[in-house]
Amino acid sequence: MKRLAKLSFRPVLCATLLAATPALAQKEQWLEYHTSREEQGYRWLELTTNPPPQVALPKLTGQPWFARWSSPLDGGRERWLCLDRAEKGLFPNKAYFDTNGNGRLDDDPPSTPSRSDEYSVYFNPLKAVFKGEDGPIAYHIVLRFMKYSDDTVRLLASSGGYYGGLVEIGGKKRRVQLIDGNVNATFNDRGTSPGDCDRILIEKDDAGERYLGRMIEVDGQFYQIEVARDGAFLKLQKAENLQFGKVQVAESLSQFIAFGENGHFVRKPQKGEFTLPAGKYFVNQWTINRKDKSGASWELMGYGIPDAAAFEVSAGAPVKVAAGEPIRTRLSATTRTNQVSFSLSFLGPLDENIQILRGNQRPAGPRLALVSRDQSFRSTNRFEFG
Repeated sequence: MKRLAKLSFRPVLCATLLAATPALAQKEQWLEYHTSREEQGYRWLELTTNPPPQVALPKLTGQPWFARWSSPLDGGRERWLCLDRAEKGLFPNKAYFDTNGNGRLDDDPPSTPSRSDEYSVYFNPLKAVFKGEDGPIAYHIVLRFMKYSDDTVRLLASSGGYYGGLVEIGGKKRRVQLIDGNVNATFNDRGTSPGDCDRILIEKDDAGERYLGRMIEVDGQFYQIEVARDGAFLKLQKAENLQFGKVQVAESLSQFIAFGENGHFVRKPQKGEFTLPAGKYFVNQWTINRKDKSGASWELMGYGIPDAAAFEVSAGAPVKVAAGEPIRTRLSATTRTNQVSFSLSFLGPLDENIQILRGNQRPAGPRLALVSRDQSFRSTNRFEFG
């Protein structure tokens, strides 16, 4: 559903990045709204069995769960969800949602499951309608209900819609998608944490989805980007008078991905060095590629890097980031009745998690040998990834 209303936003400039520049004469490049069954972005919703107070409910057949969802487009109000099930112990088979935001669930048709597996059930997209300046704005949510062997239940909400279309970037038309990364029905969220950010996907961009920041980098050129809150359009302006600083990492790194308020940048270090626009960044991911004596390709990837590894780039002295090797292991044990479970983790120097691939596949896990002190018991087991 195309958004018809035009929204006006003031461009945001970063004083540490840009010198005084003329007022931006950006034109609005309009995008179309598309629905999708593919899950995009994620947001955990808290489940409860307590019915919401003063909310009219549909006729329910089982023992339902309830959850709340909110969007800035609702002015801070919350909308209720209801997952009904035919019998206790079964997956829910109907999902009700306050589509029009009137505080009722008895006037909205239910969504039914689109697919399921052993631990999950996925529902067809649920529609939310908001009041816009020139008419209604539509948005869709995809729900995934999960139930584990210990009867723990969780509810994951994903965006079931995105804005996309052809956008002129540097004189060329490219297809662009705006993705609601934090599933709140807005598409211009920028934050210091990837989980708080929306994302942008640009055609022929090897980096894939990028977290939204003040700028985007396309074909080596930097552009200031402004996105309408509801995703209906964006504006681009070539960034001028940028200041850059050097970043130094281990020479073994093949790729380094940094994220910050400036944006999401992918770098391939040359002799352990690369440049970034001045500003504060977090380490999003790094990669080391090697071949062993037999010619097989191996990849180490660091992810889940703590915020404490943030670094500041300036036009002055280079900044050093201790990403990469050496890799260490951490063995932990959990004791239950007549059972001990062992867990083995691979960690990097920033306390990041490490993924190991051999030829794009997980290698066989390491072995763990257990031997009693008197040698009467001996067992060897292999760790499994997952």
